[in-house]
Amino acid sequence: MLTDNVVERIETRRTTDAVLASAYEALLASADAHLDQPTIVEALRSDTSELRQSFVGFDQKPVERLTTMGMAWRLTGDKRYADRARLELLQLADLETWYPENFLGLSRVTLAVALGYSWISETLDDGDHAAIKSALVNKALNEAAGIYELDTAYFDKGWVVPQRWVHPTPIPSSLPDGTATADITWPVASFNWNIICNTGMIVAALAVSEAEPELAKQIIESAQISLRNGFAMFAPDGAWPEGPMYGALAARDAAIAITSLETVLGHDFDLSKSDGMANFGDYLTHVTGPTGLLFNYGDSDTNTDLVALTWLASRFNRPDYSRRTAGSKPVSHVALDLIWRQNSEERPIDGRQNSFWFGGLGLVMMRSAWDDPKATYVGFKAGPLRSHHNNLDAGTFVLETNGVRWATDLGIGNYHLPGYFTNKRFDYYRTATIGQNTLVFGSANQQTTGRAQIEEFGQFPDFNFTIADLSEPYGRPVGTVRRGIALIEGSAVLIQDEIEGNQADRVFWTMHTEAQVSIDGQTAILRKDGQELRGRVLSPPEALFTLRSADPCKTPYNSDCASQNPNSGVGRLMIDLQAQDSGASQTIAVWFDSAGGTADNTIIPLSDWRLHATLSQPDPIE
Repeated sequence: MLTDNVVERIETRRTTDAVLASAYEALLASADAHLDQPTIVEALRSDTSELRQSFVGFDQKPVERLTTMGMAWRLTGDKRYADRARLELLQLADLETWYPENFLGLSRVTLAVALGYSWISETLDDGDHAAIKSALVNKALNEAAGIYELDTAYFDKGWVVPQRWVHPTPIPSSLPDGTATADITWPVASFNWNIICNTGMIVAALAVSEAEPELAKQIIESAQISLRNGFAMFAPDGAWPEGPMYGALAARDAAIAITSLETVLGHDFDLSKSDGMANFGDYLTHVTGPTGLLFNYGDSDTNTDLVALTWLASRFNRPDYSRRTAGSKPVSHVALDLIWRQNSEERPIDGRQNSFWFGGLGLVMMRSAWDDPKATYVGFKAGPLRSHHNNLDAGTFVLETNGVRWATDLGIGNYHLPGYFTNKRFDYYRTATIGQNTLVFGSANQQTTGRAQIEEFGQFPDFNFTIADLSEPYGRPVGTVRRGIALIEGSAVLIQDEIEGNQADRVFWTMHTEAQVSIDGQTAILRKDGQELRGRVLSPPEALFTLRSADPCKTPYNSDCASQNPNSGVGRLMIDLQAQDSGASQTIAVWFDSAGGTADNTIIPLSDWRLHATLSQPDPIE
């Protein structure tokens, strides 16, 4: 990826492009900092855990470090950077194994070594070349070749069904040598591992292609076919089922794979034409709130590396993708940002809508304004629920205004809990329905097989709204559990639920918040960071707010509670409604406003929201 043309472009533009110049200086500062730190292998060996376990949890630090050092060398010619990158590469190459039973970690090391090797190769002697190429071939590519062959042979026998995280035939969660099932099924599965693992193998194959042409050809052919399973996650409209954190990481590696293929081979097997990929920037932009925090449903954190937006902006001629939301953190992969960056001084065309509906996942995001960190923002999720890293969260939402996130998604859980990714996943608070900002009937979970549908999506002056049918996840007839959320006059948010039929269980309306909460009957005042949000129960008339603990040990979902996230500082703002056997419909309506406005007590049925919005608009001028 780091061709002479790219180096020349960076050097030329940094004299006139202030943003690119700042990124250039940040890259060199990061490279200088790495010079004073232990090497990757030294840090691993000083860790109290065994080396093999370190490969299980490998994050992107090896890739970030070696691309930083490699680019610093190419841009400055300062041999300190090349010498340090060489030391890192040879130490990694000298490891006895890269632990293929933990293939995700192996793939990250492989990508780091392949890119670092490519970018400083001219400084290496014959012995260095031989050692590094041997490591890439024997510790990574040969291992991958065996897995591609295994999955080709067993695909029809049911290792895994593409685009569904289910096992159609019984297979063990791990093999006798400790290899997890995911570490051998990633080529035929549709989740982030597919893209990360294939990208590492593609870049490594390209790096050794002159020395090992047949092996490289075999790997690249297998990987480009396999990647279509991973890229299917972008379809139909760019929204990522595993949540925005994993989507951003997968998109970054997808961009690396595509850029590398085009640089070396002159084409990308049409991978960049995959359905939904061009729209992923819309998703990542809209899923970021005015505070810079992500709508972190599933196992997502509230922050991630947004460097993929730089590539998407350039690749699909969408300069608006390069406009970072206020509060977003700087990218951690500065070298990639410099490779993909357009001229920052060009004024982007901002055609962003304030509201956006992603139909594939039933996601709707609404905001009062862009480029205003105090804007009001609502992120809402319907379904489906069956996806790797997903929670039982149909109907959940996050809410921001005045620079504060008031309604919080708890996000990423403890991956080390027993059965977290298999049979016990929904026994834990953060993944169960009780841990989401939605309705809970009794203490029961939603059903993974049910799909919540967006029924209505409306954009009117001072009234943006969405309505979802949540019935199926609750195991109820269609149309019996519905939730509507409206952003009104740019500052008020209305959450309205309509429940039909007998209620054998109590109904709990829940919103998790990190704010301090004062309750007075039907009114709740939330305070945080010097700001205030007022909530009011509009319906039913007898309903009152209550505040309860989000500590898993104090809930029915207390399995291994000492090891679960304690959710410190988080409270559950709730409405507790008794069981109802009259068969009458029940409406729960809650109003939030930070501007001191007064809620209208008139409850308009969800089915009339669009009609009401239409009738309330002024007549068009003839």
